[in-house]
Amino acid sequence: MNFQYTKIALILSSVVAALSLSACGGGAVTVGVDGGGSFVPVALTSSYSDMNFLQNVNGMPAGVASIADYGPGGQTGSITFGPTGMQTTSGYTVSNSGNVYWGSSIYAALGFDTNANDPYTPSLAMVCNPVTNAGVGPNNQTSTDVLISTGATQILSGLQLAGFTFTQYFENCQAGGTIPAQVGGNSLTFNADGSATITTVNGGSQVNGIQTLTPTQVNAALQGLPVPTNGPLGSYTTLSAYQYKNASGSTSYAVVEHGANSPINVTNGYVAVWYP
Repeated sequence: MNFQYTKIALILSSVVAALSLSACGGGAVTVGVDGGGSFVPVALTSSYSDMNFLQNVNGMPAGVASIADYGPGGQTGSITFGPTGMQTTSGYTVSNSGNVYWGSSIYAALGFDTNANDPYTPSLAMVCNPVTNAGVGPNNQTSTDVLISTGATQILSGLQLAGFTFTQYFENCQAGGTIPAQVGGNSLTFNADGSATITTVNGGSQVNGIQTLTPTQVNAALQGLPVPTNGPLGSYTTLSAYQYKNASGSTSYAVVEHGANSPINVTNGYVAVWYP
């Protein structure tokens, strides 16, 4: 595994698949008049659902987000994210070498898999910003939003995930949700009977240990109804599972975990990503 991210830039390789996107076609299109005239770059826009860390944990639908991308070496596009009515817009730029810069309104970010709609955007992204009394590190780096491509299909039954194990846990734009990052020991396994086993060694907002969710609890969590887990904020926890195609045509899977101190009027919550 080889991945890196900076304050506003991200490059991830095959395990958390890269936005090192030089092999694919351009992310921008041009329009003009037949027979000549000037050609004006037009951004390619990808749409996302937005799971915010302070969103209600009671089956409330996710918000909406988008990334407008002009491709490598193009002008600065934009990423719009955040809860409905309180959205933030930041820059989104792809360098000639394929590096992504997320703009000054995003402290850190992670991208998972290249998007089938536009290979210069992620299929799934985690956005992190400083939040007082939350997160990790001296700047309280906190995963505030997880963006999921609207092309993804949500999985609503634990039996559909039977046999899947997710061994990478990301929170606060860090493996393990901690600084320094902890890359091993965590797992989320969906069992043959539709139950799930969560093993936490370095799990951010989850308490270290092993816990099992019954098939009924798994189905509820997958359908947006909160279940109890062992995290300090885990009294109300959902697990949103997704299947999606990446830019190469391969199928990928991810689970978005959302925990909170209350099912509504959330004042303390977190969002995290489980990845295979």
